[in-house]
Amino acid sequence: MALLGGLGAGEVSRRALALPRTTGYVFFGLLVGQSGLGWIAPYHIESNQLFIDLALGLILFELGYQVPLVAISEGWSRLRAGLLISLTTGATVVLTLLAMDFSARSAVFAAALCLATSPAITIATCSDVGARGDKTGLLFTMVATTGCVAFVISTWSMPFLVEDETSRYLVSAWTATQELGAAVVLGGLCAGLVLIGARFLGQRPEHQHLLILGTIVLGVGTAIYLDISVLLPMLLFGCLTRALDQKQQVVAIRIASDARIFLVATFVLAGAILDLGVLMAYWLEALVLVMARFSGQIAGVFWNRHRLGLNTESSIYLSIGLQPMSSIALVLLANMQTLYSGLEPRLTGALLATILLMQLLGPLATQTAIKGFGEATCLQSDDPAVDKTASDRDSWENKS
Repeated sequence: MALLGGLGAGEVSRRALALPRTTGYVFFGLLVGQSGLGWIAPYHIESNQLFIDLALGLILFELGYQVPLVAISEGWSRLRAGLLISLTTGATVVLTLLAMDFSARSAVFAAALCLATSPAITIATCSDVGARGDKTGLLFTMVATTGCVAFVISTWSMPFLVEDETSRYLVSAWTATQELGAAVVLGGLCAGLVLIGARFLGQRPEHQHLLILGTIVLGVGTAIYLDISVLLPMLLFGCLTRALDQKQQVVAIRIASDARIFLVATFVLAGAILDLGVLMAYWLEALVLVMARFSGQIAGVFWNRHRLGLNTESSIYLSIGLQPMSSIALVLLANMQTLYSGLEPRLTGALLATILLMQLLGPLATQTAIKGFGEATCLQSDDPAVDKTASDRDSWENKS
């Protein structure tokens, strides 16, 4: 149901409504989920958690692999810009939440969740519109950087939220640091395995795609066994594979074309688990959070526009492209609710409403940004031949 219905809804969204396919996937999830017909219940989603983890692993690997290679000096400039954008965004959200009478602990944790831009929406929408160009590469870099910052801060802030005693907090913070270290090591080992395997297999896509999928399954399974998040290891896996593949021997897998089954299921299930009733109840808090998040992002981008080599117009479009809120925040929020039953219900509702709102509006924001960059090469093509040309171009780039 999720795959076939999502496929149909995505095509209707693209061909009839001039919207990204991902919007159709999410709307179909809302239709058959707990906000609609109730055909997909929360326990269905829980029973498919391994499938969802594998999909997230694929998405994050591709995000890391899509980060373009640049000169070292430019790479450091982009890294500093990403950190500063995260800083301004987080500070704006924290101040907004404090003004709304939330506690400092809750505000820091919520701000960490608001930092990340959805990698799935970015990848899927960029694929649908045929995004190609330097500014698209910069968008992928910023999405990857803010995602890493969000994961690190949320991991360190969880002990601060859960523990009351300073000594216990320090122990928990050290445990969180060890988890981050294990995630880095796991990502590096996965990258090394793929690089070694690619050298022996040669540039044969059918074999290398199996190698990458197998490594992702191994990495996700290992992360689950070690009780660490799959998010950071898979993102580093993609980044390191791209950076260390100096002879360009790896034929990367593209989830939007080679493994779209995971992409469709992820969006449909994300829509199914969201509740429109929460949005109706907390729409004001969600709107305030969206405005605060956008204000912080656009301030950070404008602050660093010269460092990123952007003019005013491109800075605005980059800020718009960063709007989709990551569904990974759902995973982190669920983990926090499991660990800490005292999380403020109003904050949980506000975050869920914000995620739902940006799941619906996020794909349109990304499409607007790519179109504004002038890098959408196949926007709104109803001709199958054009879609085949885009697919052939992806295949050629993979082989190159």
